[in-house]
Amino acid sequence: MDSYQRLLVVIDEHDFSLKGISRALYMASRTNAVVIVMLLQHGNFVSRLVDTFEQSDSESLPNTKHLTIEKKRQCINEFIKSTCQSGLSISQAAINCTSCDDVLTFCDDFKVDAVFIAASRHKLWNWLTIKALDIRLIRESTRPVVVVKDHLWEPGGRIISLIEPCTEDIEHKELNETVLQTTAHFTQLLKGDCHLVDCYFGETPSISFHQAMTPESNEGYHFEQMSKYTSQYHLLPSNVKTVNEHFHLAKELPEDAIESLSKRVDSELVILGDKGTPNLLSNLCGNVAEQVIDRINCDLLVVKKSSSAFN
Repeated sequence: MDSYQRLLVVIDEHDFSLKGISRALYMASRTNAVVIVMLLQHGNFVSRLVDTFEQSDSESLPNTKHLTIEKKRQCINEFIKSTCQSGLSISQAAINCTSCDDVLTFCDDFKVDAVFIAASRHKLWNWLTIKALDIRLIRESTRPVVVVKDHLWEPGGRIISLIEPCTEDIEHKELNETVLQTTAHFTQLLKGDCHLVDCYFGETPSISFHQAMTPESNEGYHFEQMSKYTSQYHLLPSNVKTVNEHFHLAKELPEDAIESLSKRVDSELVILGDKGTPNLLSNLCGNVAEQVIDRINCDLLVVKKSSSAFN
């Protein structure tokens, strides 16, 4: 349980919320981790742009929107002071942060193990002009990123992890290992149930009637591979009678499968892997994590193949 020892919480002044701190402290209380809080204060140009686009929505925004930056800093300091009295290690970063690049540099310089951030408001203009901070961190951070929502973490919670158990690609295999190691860690942390999701479209019909059958097109082979993973990483408790209740083979897009399963089991956390090598299509349409971030009501944890928390 000592893999996540340095937790960075980033609070965006435009999406001001203490949910990220609360979630990081929940984890720190079980791992004795150190929590560092950083307030991202945007430049004048970005602030004016945000105010311009959101002026019509000001009535629907939370009251914190109208707080000055000084009031927001004071609010964070008071929260940190009250938390320190409980014995947890939490401090505010002694560095000015004005962009996502500053956050990424801080992560590398201080070798943080995970970044926590409250989910941003994703509006159309965000995708067309300035990307929301949680989206940028998911895309660009080499560290695990936890996007925090309102759903509480409770003992016995459900964790959903997306894997590709039948892949032969080396990079995907390494990413599977990272996802499964992280899943095992949080399954113990939450004392919860693990649900593995595998999305594939099965055998495709061939007009030649001579299409070779492969193990990857067989459902039984997929279940067998997932069973091996759960045994290797000890993901399921010993008293589970029907393991297939924790294996979900979906013949649909990953974002659709995760959304429906998350609602059905009322999950606390969704864990996804990202190779960290964006291309033109992912930049335009977004990766799986970006597709599901607004479609689930629970936290989202995105790990990268190069994540070093368990190395």
